[in-house]
Amino acid sequence: MRAIEVSTGGTPKRLLAVNSGQGAVAVAAVVERWRIEVGWWRLAQERPVRREYWRVLLEDGSCLDLHFDLTSKRWSLERRWG
Repeated sequence: MRAIEVSTGGTPKRLLAVNSGQGAVAVAAVVERWRIEVGWWRLAQERPVRREYWRVLLEDGSCLDLHFDLTSKRWSLERRWG
């Protein structure tokens, strides 16, 4: 996973563009969204995982899986398809 820049237009529920280091590419469609919350039962010093995942199709034809860490408020590239 690596950090990635995502333009949301001020609201994290609306993805507009993704910049993976080669310039911003507009989001053509959100294919799927899901949320994972695990580890909430752990001790306080062990941080639980709280993420929203987004599978997006970009205007250049790329398909990416991104995740937004709900604790750190940071976007990461999880996987690039094709």
